[in-house]
Amino acid sequence: MMRIFSATILMLLGAGCVSGRATSPEALCDGSRAARADHAAALAVSADDRAAVTGARLIALIDAGCV
Repeated sequence: MMRIFSATILMLLGAGCVSGRATSPEALCDGSRAARADHAAALAVSADDRAAVTGARLIALIDAGCV
């Protein structure tokens, strides 16, 4: 009985995590626009080489998807 109870709880928790609407790409792009600009500005002012390279790549990839 305990196994069935545990399995039911796990299934309900899992179902709660995957149900719902997918977020539109437009909403993600619009919602992250200011944060991407702030990150780019911060990298331009003070960042070590690795952070600058990875941050610039990240921003470029997101910008490419958010035309």
